[in-house]
Amino acid sequence: MEANNPLNNPTPAPSGPSLPNPSAFNLTPPTQKKTGLILAIGFGIGIVVLLLVALVVLSTKNNKAKQTDLDSQYKKGYEVGADEQKTISNNELLAQAYIYKSPPEFGSFEIPIPKLWSWAVEPKPTDGTIIGYADPNYIDLESNFHKFNIQLKRADYDKVIKEYNDKTKKIGSNIKATDFTVSGITGRKYVGTIDDKNKQKSEVVIIPLREKIMIFSTDDADNYGAIFEGILKGTTLVP
Repeated sequence: MEANNPLNNPTPAPSGPSLPNPSAFNLTPPTQKKTGLILAIGFGIGIVVLLLVALVVLSTKNNKAKQTDLDSQYKKGYEVGADEQKTISNNELLAQAYIYKSPPEFGSFEIPIPKLWSWAVEPKPTDGTIIGYADPNYIDLESNFHKFNIQLKRADYDKVIKEYNDKTKKIGSNIKATDFTVSGITGRKYVGTIDDKNKQKSEVVIIPLREKIMIFSTDDADNYGAIFEGILKGTTLVP
């Protein structure tokens, strides 16, 4: 009986055609394609980054080379100008000076700029101020150190003079104050270490000019004090 029990003698599965082997179709798993694409993108990005770094390095080198060249030109020009000025007196420099005439809105003042000197001016008509710099041969506008400076600005003359007078009273101050006249207008002159930052002996002349003040200065009084005062003697102001 048990031998005839179908549970003890399962019927074999019918035979038929077998499924094809996937490897026969030479199929590549999708994950391999994605990996290859990611590697290609990463390689491309790496090339771009390397090119950008190379450009930055090259640009930095070029900028340094240009700055070195400018510094060399400035030094050479300054030395040439210094040699020329050794053979030309201050009177000769001023006798052939360029006369700067300011626009009417600034009072039409006139200032002689010595021969062989460069002059730069920054007028600001909106607030009635003007700033000017002059140096032998070449002006470095990024520097705060110039052989001749002017400022015309709205300010209270007495208040500004008090600030400078207070500097002369500080302990250890070597600043000397005296009266000084420019174009018939009397103001004050200060000579000494006025700027605590550069510790350089300078000279400042402050003149009242209507509701404004005119400030003349040299940042190198030891070497350019004489020609600085020569410029002031040739300056014309309209009171």
